[in-house]
Amino acid sequence: MLTDSFRNIFHVEIYALVGFIIFFTFFVFVSIQAFRMKKDEVNKLSSMPLDDSDISNNQTTAK
Repeated sequence: MLTDSFRNIFHVEIYALVGFIIFFTFFVFVSIQAFRMKKDEVNKLSSMPLDDSDISNNQTTAK
């Protein structure tokens, strides 16, 4: 029943194509950005979840 409803929609295949193009463009953009990152930036970002010094500095300055 659902597939019959989709077949009745005018040019429904264009929505799938546009969605795929948007997803693929975003994926390529993020991949290029990840490969172009410098090693020190990758190390900094990878250590952020484990770094407590930033949190303690923000809490002491807020008081």
